[in-house]
Amino acid sequence: MIEAVTFDFWNTIARVPTGAMTEARERAVAAACESGDVVVEAELLTRSLEQVGLDWERSWARGHHLHPREAAESLVRALGVDGAAREMVAEAFLGAGREVELELAPDIGPSLEALRERDLRLGIVCDVGFSGGELLRELLEREGLLGYFSGWAFSDEVGHYKPAPQIFEAALAALDAAPGEAMHVGDLRRTDVAGAAAHGMRTVRYRGMNDEGEADAGPEAEFVLDSHRQLVELIERVRVA
Repeated sequence: MIEAVTFDFWNTIARVPTGAMTEARERAVAAACESGDVVVEAELLTRSLEQVGLDWERSWARGHHLHPREAAESLVRALGVDGAAREMVAEAFLGAGREVELELAPDIGPSLEALRERDLRLGIVCDVGFSGGELLRELLEREGLLGYFSGWAFSDEVGHYKPAPQIFEAALAALDAAPGEAMHVGDLRRTDVAGAAAHGMRTVRYRGMNDEGEADAGPEAEFVLDSHRQLVELIERVRVA
């Protein structure tokens, strides 16, 4: 019996246009440097942001958690920012995601409403980049979706990336659900599908925003869907099977 459903955030609930987040961070950091009377060459800023991004990609691929604040510290060191401007620049980097418009997955709102009407407890299991869980909750609130969720497991707050069991354990504990009572929906085989399956959850790969179809990326999910409306129908079938 499925009692709870957890969702990945990026490319499952929402996404941003390619490059938009990087551009927002570059603008925000440049503005913070100017406000703090810090002179940083544009080339150095671009190069430093690229390096911080590469460091995160490597850490995520290895499953070694890199907290957003660690990344911000690396950035201000690379830029040579000292004194009072240091915190200003770091906060600009970490908060730049507020300036980017989310593109919500088609039908995500009505589908969450339909799941809640069926008394399912809903949560999020998310590997954050540099936009932490607090900021992502703000974005969900802005989009009118926050109230659908009652359990959270953002990697910056848990200290682990998927597929580590700890991040799934944290979400299920918040939802008061056992793994066998839960289903996880995400777009990536290596993290979402492999992690949830290893933890004993039912698995769905949602490819409506990202069709990660390579067989060598990890195990395939029990169900593969192109629409969140299909998810509602699927859960109804599973609950009565």
